[in-house]
Amino acid sequence: MAPTTSLHSFFRALTGHSCRTASHPDAVPEAGLNLPRRIDDPASAARVARDLLRSRREDVTLVLYMDDRHRFVGHAVVAVGWVQAARLSAHPVLLGAQACRATGSILVRYRRYAALSATEAEQASFCAIAAACGRHGLAVVDHLVVGPGGFSSAWSGRS
Repeated sequence: MAPTTSLHSFFRALTGHSCRTASHPDAVPEAGLNLPRRIDDPASAARVARDLLRSRREDVTLVLYMDDRHRFVGHAVVAVGWVQAARLSAHPVLLGAQACRATGSILVRYRRYAALSATEAEQASFCAIAAACGRHGLAVVDHLVVGPGGFSSAWSGRS
């Protein structure tokens, strides 16, 4: 009989049933998260992003994944720092959507210390990513710029 292996999420800490430490140094303990079941507006998406990234000091590009009923089904950190964000393509966004069977997504740019507005280059990059994702059946619902003190929605109201 083949041995079974237990799988652990890359960004989640292990549960209390195990005495091992988190599966990744940046893992956020599940008990400390206040994740909603649904993401219905930009404010709830910003809360989720802040909860997931509260211990980060650098700029992070995050994707929140949802199903047809706007239920939160997963997330992925697709870029860390402005250099990776500048070279971001739709490929990692689509791979994450395929892994959690998502039909919708929200692109979130977390800025710890910078202004809460997207630059023209970021807008153009995210529009290109949204168009590429749309061709593969993944809807990009919104593009948020989030910081510790607030957020701004670049596409609020678009569908």
